[in-house]
Amino acid sequence: MEKNFLNYVLCLLMTVVLMSCAKEVPPELLSNKPKTTEKQEMPDDSIHRNLKSPSGNSEGSQESWDDENANKLVKEADEADKTYRKTKSESDKSSTIDAQMKAANYLMFEADLPPKDKYKPALQRYRRVLELDPGNSEALANKKQIEDIYKSMGKPIPE
Repeated sequence: MEKNFLNYVLCLLMTVVLMSCAKEVPPELLSNKPKTTEKQEMPDDSIHRNLKSPSGNSEGSQESWDDENANKLVKEADEADKTYRKTKSESDKSSTIDAQMKAANYLMFEADLPPKDKYKPALQRYRRVLELDPGNSEALANKKQIEDIYKSMGKPIPE
């Protein structure tokens, strides 16, 4: 009988403890109102500012950043490439390779940008160098390093 009483008290105690652990469901989850799918802006603070891409969206598609040196080097590389596409001269080809490597290396190693904003454009520039100079060992190694970063994160390698 004493054992039954102890079991009863123990069960009662366990019930009280478990009931006190139950969490209340927030009212917004209980309501049947349809959820809005409006895109909300991130707060403009130091943490969230780095999550935004330069264009204000999260895609990182536009090459215009707060890093002035990155902007300058990318612009120079694009201008050199544009000139080479017009002239097809060997000197312009060499200038394009140098400018693309300088921009890609800066983006990859020195730019104060979030990884999602710097690796894709750097990869595109290394690919351009390899189009012009398929044997460029530095561009090959850095391209492989970026591709390995994407693979390690389980993300597809950008085209």
